[in-house]
Amino acid sequence: MAPVGHVPLLLLPVVLFFALALTLLLALRRSSSPWVLRLAALVVALWALLATTALVTLLSIGRSPGLFSVVSTSSQVLAPVHWQLWLGGAIGAFALLVLAFLLNQAVGRGFLELYAAGPYPWPRMLPRPAGRITVRVMRSPRPDAFSFTLLEFGTLRRPFVRNDVILLSEGLLATLEEEEVVSVLAHELGHIRDLDSRYLTFFRTFSRMMRWDPVLAYLADAITRHEEYRADWEAVQMTRRPRLLAQALYRVLAAGGEGASTSASALLGGSGRRGRRETLRRIDRLLELADSPEYREDRRG
Repeated sequence: MAPVGHVPLLLLPVVLFFALALTLLLALRRSSSPWVLRLAALVVALWALLATTALVTLLSIGRSPGLFSVVSTSSQVLAPVHWQLWLGGAIGAFALLVLAFLLNQAVGRGFLELYAAGPYPWPRMLPRPAGRITVRVMRSPRPDAFSFTLLEFGTLRRPFVRNDVILLSEGLLATLEEEEVVSVLAHELGHIRDLDSRYLTFFRTFSRMMRWDPVLAYLADAITRHEEYRADWEAVQMTRRPRLLAQALYRVLAAGGEGASTSASALLGGSGRRGRRETLRRIDRLLELADSPEYREDRRG
């Protein structure tokens, strides 16, 4: 057990971490900088490390892995004598991160193969971004769209090449008008521009793997909610017609009745009642933009 006088010093990194996490959560509400997302992703990874190693340490010293146990035995958990347990927990957290990354890549490739995704032409109304971006259509009756990043083997000079993929479903194309499909593509392109396709899909997978940690799930949901808002904003900047994206979200939400929020969880940014509520908030925000002086021309839609 660490001496009592050393406990405040040992708790200092934990206090600083929580202060950083709180600051970033507040910054996510106000900032649209990609660096805020990157720092938030780093906080999620550090929290996973802290939670995993604390769990391993508490179980090893015979205590239950509850919050009260962490507080009441902080001098034991953070004691230098337990460095081997913390190292083991860190290796375990890193292994989970690697497994989540590999699983995320496997799921993306599986979607392309399982749903026999074919090519989709890039719309002329949207600017063609730099880099490798592929738009494909999957054979699925559910109206949905999502984007992800695949790593592919390249050359000796550049061993890994990033390929960003936007995947639309046949159900989405059947549900929406052509201009509404363009607004959805602009939304997914916003995710790619803001690196969401690299971070969000990964951390969604990671949070599902660590279901025992409610804090990690909350952080992942907060980041997801913020990035859906920002991707909506990016789409509006590209199309200048916020009402189109609002119409697309409403059509997708209504296409499956009460089950739509589950069947289109990627485009709607979540599933269940909470995902449905968040989608309605996004629609309200887009309609407010459509009624603003800057986007009044959207009323022609």
